[in-house]
Amino acid sequence: DGGDEQHGSDRRADWATAVSQGRSSAVWIEVERVGGSRWLSDWEYLVDFTDKTAIVTGAGKGIGRAIAEGLAARGASVVANNRSRDGIDSAGDVVSAIEQAGGCAVAERSSVEAPGASEAMVEAALSSFGRLDLVVANAAVVHRGRFVNAEIDHFRQVMEIDFMAPAALARAALPEIRARSGRMLFVTSAAGTYGEFGASSYAAAKGAVAAFAKTLALEHARDEVMVNLLAPFALTQMTEGFMTDEQAEMLRPELVVPAALWLLSDEVTVSGATVVAAGNRFRTVVTGETRGVAFPGLEVVADDDFVAAVGALSSEEGWKSFSDGSAAFTELVSSAAPSAHEPEVKPDVE
Repeated sequence: DGGDEQHGSDRRADWATAVSQGRSSAVWIEVERVGGSRWLSDWEYLVDFTDKTAIVTGAGKGIGRAIAEGLAARGASVVANNRSRDGIDSAGDVVSAIEQAGGCAVAERSSVEAPGASEAMVEAALSSFGRLDLVVANAAVVHRGRFVNAEIDHFRQVMEIDFMAPAALARAALPEIRARSGRMLFVTSAAGTYGEFGASSYAAAKGAVAAFAKTLALEHARDEVMVNLLAPFALTQMTEGFMTDEQAEMLRPELVVPAALWLLSDEVTVSGATVVAAGNRFRTVVTGETRGVAFPGLEVVADDDFVAAVGALSSEEGWKSFSDGSAAFTELVSSAAPSAHEPEVKPDVE
């Protein structure tokens, strides 16, 4: 119903009273894209995290905060991790916001790369809520500048925070996640898929996170653990200096949250997937290999023969995607790729 503001306020009050008295389980939501608020009835689909507990790193701001608030709004208890810095308690701030909205959360203020931080987050979940079902590894930093000018210590720092910390959290959380067939979501980046000028350490770490998460998805498929990746474009501390006001409005962090919630839900149907999200636009990353060429025999290919075949090697016609590295290897050594010396013969068309 897109009625006037007063009408909407009255209906929200009526809804709150009905729920508090146990007379309604309907959910009131704001639907900005259709221009107003409406009722979400019991029979309509809603991602539900009631009775589940989630850890979200980097939850004090940006994408992490938006995901933490989205989970809490749908019933999850949240361990909101963010280090305190310069007297700012961002983890405490998001917990306060969640509690004021009627949700349940506790603050965990470890630096994710610190020794024992991952174990402390898991312990916070278990001691506060008695269980752990969901993990969102979101915290990250970036050092910008061409690699030729980079300090190797800064490179190591980015790898520690952006890759080793998520790996450590996964290791600490896995016993609980496996026991509950839970969900793990790793925040990666297009930089990790394609590379990014001036962000070599960040791209390397995010690429490592992607490969790591896909491997976890394979290793824990039998446990019915779903492990996926989110590659968001959004306004954050890392990007705010590179956006116009118009871009900042379009790339509000909350606009990537629907993908995150689905990837963490019981209803998710994929594992090992990467969803790209920005401004209510969503895509899936699909990697693959070209059909390539095959040289006969086992003699080392001559330089000029290889150079002559480069065009066919790079052709995207007939490319394939693979479920894992073993499948890609098996296909490579067993496939009948077009011969480099005997071009594929196509029938004449009159």
